[in-house]
Amino acid sequence: MNWVNLSVIGVNKTGTSWLYYLLDQHPDVFMADAKELYYFGEEGPDEERPETLEAYHRHFPFDRNHRYFGDATVMYYKSATTADEIRAYNPDAKLLAIVRDPIQRLLSQFQYNKQLGLIDEATSLSEALPDRRYLVDTSHYEETLPAYTDRFGADQFKVVSLEAGRADPEAFWAALLDFLSLPRAPRPEENDQPENPTGSPAFRAVYRSTVRPLRRHFPQAYRWLLGSTVARQTKLALLRLLGKAGAKSEALSPEMEARLRDEFAPTYAYLRDLGFEVYAETPVGEEANG
Repeated sequence: MNWVNLSVIGVNKTGTSWLYYLLDQHPDVFMADAKELYYFGEEGPDEERPETLEAYHRHFPFDRNHRYFGDATVMYYKSATTADEIRAYNPDAKLLAIVRDPIQRLLSQFQYNKQLGLIDEATSLSEALPDRRYLVDTSHYEETLPAYTDRFGADQFKVVSLEAGRADPEAFWAALLDFLSLPRAPRPEENDQPENPTGSPAFRAVYRSTVRPLRRHFPQAYRWLLGSTVARQTKLALLRLLGKAGAKSEALSPEMEARLRDEFAPTYAYLRDLGFEVYAETPVGEEANG
């Protein structure tokens, strides 16, 4: 096989890193040596995008005996044009999208944008939303994911849920293996939590002064850092020391919560139609990781 045949297409801040590492633990799956390749579509930083198909394929050891070679890039979900590109590249590919409570996802992205320095730490959610519609739009899964259902069908495209995975990890893992027609393998216990959580304000300050400049000025070094076990362990140690962000750190007023629940009423309906009973009560939750 000389083609990528598995894509995790998003959505950002829903647990894509967790899903990426979970899949990579199966002996018949090789996920790309770097998450976020940005090869398909027009989203993402140009300096990190493979310029040619050959450069894209360098991330995959096609000479090895794996059933799947996978790419996980959260920006792919955004455009029907990207869905068409992936289908043109490999019409037999399998695709996964992971979703999360839409309000919880919005809060996580809001806090992550503070970590990136895109939103000032002192800015509240109500102050941020008027000029940052993308925070809301990203959670409207019903507006983006059906394009993939239309082009690939249920046999090739599956939507999974972070909350459902947390509620019943064994069933979640078994459903993944069934979808991919993979032999049973032990669920990777150590990867039960998302691998890319958003940090506390103290952690975010450290990130903005170290990792963010590295990514901006030395993208290839940043790429190496993403795949480094030592760097990942250092990040997790800092998160334990400085803390993670939580939904409760951004207290929603009753008016804001009502506004968001009304905004995402079609989204919750879409998720329930997919069979995710975990969204029946639509709780906001306590953590903003993902």
